[in-house]
Amino acid sequence: METDSQDGRQIGAARNQSLFRAVNEQIKDMNEAVATFTRSFAISCECADTNCIDTLELSPEEYEAIRAEPRQFAVLPGHVYPDVETVVRESKGFIVVEKIAQAAVMAEVLDPRGSV
Repeated sequence: METDSQDGRQIGAARNQSLFRAVNEQIKDMNEAVATFTRSFAISCECADTNCIDTLELSPEEYEAIRAEPRQFAVLPGHVYPDVETVVRESKGFIVVEKIAQAAVMAEVLDPRGSV
């Protein structure tokens, strides 16, 4: 029964993070226009906390590198959930996490770019 609970938590976290990723994809064009002047843009933190309204800044190249991997998300320091993801790398001001197990499968399914 514990496995079912863990799977449910992983799937829920992936759904939450995928929602933030989809929002960030929707504002991508506007962000790219801003980045031509600032060399960076703001996105919503893509952590598993549905109450998180924090933002982080990254370059367009960093954003595209994260988006190239459907299991990866950009989160703020302190917004990592080790039971559903692992840290891939740390950058200035944000962390890249990768979903694991059932969360990874759900993240791929919900990828707005269809990178499955």
